[in-house]
Amino acid sequence: MSVPAPERPHQDIRALVFKLYDRAVELVILGVIPLMLVALGFAFVAAVLSTIDMFQSLNTANPDEQSLRTLVERVLDVVILIELFNTFMEYARTRHIRLSNLLDVTIVFALREILIQLYAQVFEPVNLLTLCVLVIVLVIARSIANSFSRDARGRKAP
Repeated sequence: MSVPAPERPHQDIRALVFKLYDRAVELVILGVIPLMLVALGFAFVAAVLSTIDMFQSLNTANPDEQSLRTLVERVLDVVILIELFNTFMEYARTRHIRLSNLLDVTIVFALREILIQLYAQVFEPVNLLTLCVLVIVLVIARSIANSFSRDARGRKAP
């Protein structure tokens, strides 16, 4: 005599919830991608305008150092946005965020702060040292993350 299989309505509900969640994430990603492109476009335009402003100030007898600083900041902002968007796009493609990508973004951001402080010549040694130590720790963490990543395990020769 066979026993009928018990009904599992909670598993059907669970599957439906997961399916709805996946659809919601896809819709959010599809909505965020155009916003990211607009933000990157604005950052690029700001960098171009800073470049034009800098070239106009070169024609004067007293070139403006502030416009060059602003240009450096704008270009570094574009680099950071590109790194952030690369991380987001990888998540959109694979639904997986690699630790090394997040560390890359953080390293670029810390280097941006170091370069801005050095270029502006307004820094405190403690702040600069702290940022340098942070970059060193992040680079070490990235090296460790790469050695334990899925890609590294797949590439190792037997």
